[in-house]
Amino acid sequence: MAAREEEAGGQSVLIVEDDPAVARILRVCLRRAGFKTVAVETGREALTKMDEGVDAVLLDLGLPDGLGGAVLNRLQASLDGYPAWLIMSALDEDEAIRRHGPLKGTFIPKPFDPRDLVKTIEDLLSHRKPDTPGPGHSPPSLSR
Repeated sequence: MAAREEEAGGQSVLIVEDDPAVARILRVCLRRAGFKTVAVETGREALTKMDEGVDAVLLDLGLPDGLGGAVLNRLQASLDGYPAWLIMSALDEDEAIRRHGPLKGTFIPKPFDPRDLVKTIEDLLSHRKPDTPGPGHSPPSLSR
């Protein structure tokens, strides 16, 4: 499936979620909060969109192409903390750590309250360093 982009105005959030119903809820909540959204269903699509530049990434680790861990590695390798990101997963945090190693970011278990998720994203973005570049910044490449 091609990426679904929706304009709302402010900062951009990449939603990496293979469940269309969950992705739809996230897009609606984030747009209402003033974010631009891009939703993708696979890790491969996420890596491409991250190269194009986004302000934040919501990552579901359990993706159909098995590349949730690769996206997580790219996010964790970013030395400048860009983009802001968080993990959302049906796995509990201990299981996510067993499967993917130490998690350096915010973890939100599913099911979650979309309002809490939006607040968490707003908090992550508000704590970004003032000199952090905006969209278009190239994150470090994966060496696989």
